Order: sequence, then C-alpha cells, then structure tokens
Amino acid sequence: MTPDPFLSTVATAVAGKAAELAVQGGKDACAALVRLIRERFGRDKEATTALGAARDNPQDGAAIAELARTLERLTLQDADFAARLRELWPRAEAELSASHGGVVNSATGSVGGHLMQARDVRVEGGLHFGDVPRSSGGG
Repeated sequence: MTPDPFLSTVATAVAGKAAELAVQGGKDACAALVRLIRERFGRDKEATTALGAARDNPQDGAAIAELARTLERLTLQDADFAARLRELWPRAEAELSASHGGVVNSATGSVGGHLMQARDVRVEGGLHFGDVPRSSGGG
C-alpha cells in the first residue's frame, strides 16, 4: 500500500532536516512537529522502531516509506494527532524552506498601507507604490 503523499512528505522531513532543525533551536514549528510525533510514537513500539530506523538513515527509501505508513496508521487511529499534524505542517514546511535558502514571507492581519515582501531585490532610482486609497465611511 502506498502511503498518503502528505504523510510521505512529513516522514521525509522528520527523518531528516526537521529533526535537525528542532535540535538546533529557533525553529519552533519543526520542534513542535518532531515533539508531537515523538510523543505519539512513544506509546507504540512499532512506531518507535520505524521512527528510529528512518532517523538513523534518512536516505533509506524503505525506512521513510515505513515511517509514512506508520504515520498513516496512527493518524487513522487518532483524529486529534492527525489534526495537530496537519495544523503544524504548513509552518514547519516554511521553516524547512527557509533553512534551505528559500524565502518565507508571511503577513497576517490587516495591512493599512502597502506591503512588499521580497528577497534579493536591487532597486535603482527609488521605489514608489502610490497613494494608499482610503475607504469612505464613518470617520
């Protein structure tokens, strides 16, 4: 049986870079993801074995596939674990992207004016966004 692609991606990350980043510190989502998986796997001997095998050899496709199948089994058994895993993944994925030289731009909430997010931008002669339109209404 082929594991869920999402869980295969999580398994690959947890076996490799995510766990490394969690140990280094400063990567809160990766640390939370690894902690969640370790805590849940700690109650299951087969899961602990699968995690250990994948962590010991993150290049071993069979070990990663087994870890993904284990994640799938446990997410089917434990809806809270599955929900938390899916909740944590987007932020962990962003941290992993940033650790590989990628760019992660994030803006939340309201922006009252212009917002520019960029990397490696060379501006010559200035940068102009124009006026910020004001909404009409009470005031």
